[in-house]
Amino acid sequence: MRFSNSGRASLPHRLVALAGSLFLAAALLVTQAPAASAADTVTDLGVPAGRGGDVVGHTGKIFVAADDRIVVTKSDGTLIDTIGGLSGALALSVADNGRHVYAALRDSHEVIEIDMATLAITRRVDLSAYPCPSTLAQAYERVWVGYGCGQAGAGGVVTLETWRPTPALVPVESGTTQPPLVAVAGRTLAVGEPGAGPASIRLYDVGTAPATPLGEMRAGTALRDLALAGHGSTALSALADTHRFDAWDTTTRTTTRAYDSGELSEHGLPAAVAASQDDDYVVGGWNSTAGDAAELVVYDPATAEVIYSAGHQGKTLVPGSIAFYGVLTYAVLKEPGTGRMHLWRLPHSPYHSSTLTMTAPSEATALKQLTFHGRLTLSTGALPGVQTLELYSWLPDGTSRPFREVTTEADGTYQFTDTAPAGGSYEYRLSWPGNSWFRSSWDTAVVAVSRYQPVLTVTGPQTGTVGEPLAFSGTFAADGITFPPGVVLVVRTVSNSEGSTSKSLAKITTGADGSFSFADTPETAGKYTYVIRSVANSAVESARTSHVMLVRQPTT
Repeated sequence: MRFSNSGRASLPHRLVALAGSLFLAAALLVTQAPAASAADTVTDLGVPAGRGGDVVGHTGKIFVAADDRIVVTKSDGTLIDTIGGLSGALALSVADNGRHVYAALRDSHEVIEIDMATLAITRRVDLSAYPCPSTLAQAYERVWVGYGCGQAGAGGVVTLETWRPTPALVPVESGTTQPPLVAVAGRTLAVGEPGAGPASIRLYDVGTAPATPLGEMRAGTALRDLALAGHGSTALSALADTHRFDAWDTTTRTTTRAYDSGELSEHGLPAAVAASQDDDYVVGGWNSTAGDAAELVVYDPATAEVIYSAGHQGKTLVPGSIAFYGVLTYAVLKEPGTGRMHLWRLPHSPYHSSTLTMTAPSEATALKQLTFHGRLTLSTGALPGVQTLELYSWLPDGTSRPFREVTTEADGTYQFTDTAPAGGSYEYRLSWPGNSWFRSSWDTAVVAVSRYQPVLTVTGPQTGTVGEPLAFSGTFAADGITFPPGVVLVVRTVSNSEGSTSKSLAKITTGADGSFSFADTPETAGKYTYVIRSVANSAVESARTSHVMLVRQPTT
């Protein structure tokens, strides 16, 4: 079964976008499958079945058709329940927004509706007029059923309109021997009879009533599996004896790409193919010619490069049994001798990990430049190339600062600077969003920033005369630092034979470079002591200095 991709952009458009936006080009990937960062898992379902093996996932459950039953597991393969008493459960379907799973029962000539929450069978649709339903595809509240019991010309495709209280059955095509494979995406339905050679893949516009034929695509060998991608713009086929999977443009009805880089592709047989829900991946399944090994290969849809692969000995892949649930890919394996079923789950996509490190400065001072450095590394050992990292930071009061981008070197190393506007605790979070090959990664740092400790200096005359203006200037010894507005206070003390008097002279706003100036006109002779003190703020500590001079009476 394939999930529909309704509402998504066409695959050709996505491929162009992928080519322009994915960070790692094909040159970064080796020709063989890269080593995986996490292992795939295989869970024994405890069910021997001669037929079935289709799989779907929704609402935290995985459903596997197993002939006389449907096995329901959690996403990790843990058994939840079994829906028994069935007769030839071969195919399953579920809509992205649905609440029901549909199952085709070949032997009882019906499609059943299963409530995903309760696992109860809520409806049975009689298909005795279209016997031996064996394949399903679904988009929202329409299910397409491939039927046929093996008599020449007695098979075909019928649509099941599930929104009706009594579901209507609308024929699409007839005249096949085997029940056709069906796939739907957007307005496009693809139909192909398995085993018949040469293969004919017929296309229909199902946005009309009845469905409108769009033409067909012909291949020189028999069809094993069929899928649609890119809102119906691309068909994917697994053809016997071709040792590859083909992508077809459904408008021009010509092949556009081949996927054939699996370990078994040279001697194995393609058994299943599917495109992920967001079209980031094409997944192909292979069986060895001896029937004693299976392989799943994940491809980049734009370049056909192998992103990930996993294989198992002693088991075979059930044809057509690839399905997606969120970031997970599932398939079903069988033991050749016993027919015992196993649920195969790949690690969640993207399939490889990345690591981003960030080293913060050991000491930090407000208003002074801080330097951070680190590296982005990939689990496969490939160089990341130039990447864009996302930097977020928060002030001591918890408010965020403007988002910034940080660019790495080709080897993944990077460096960036920052200036803390005040003292306190700053939090930094640097992240890489990842891509179709590698999962995202991030690192955080908390930096304790102390307030800037100024060195206050004042320059002024050493002597003065009563009645003549005096000019003074000063600075924080700023070292090129840009300061927020600050305040300097000046207190003058005059000492002479009459005693000492003090007076506050000025409240001065400093400049951005930490400079300030003030003036005074002495009114009496004596020793003048000017005490200058900067007022502390969130960025700057307080500082103090003084200037002493003698003021004389003017000479006559």
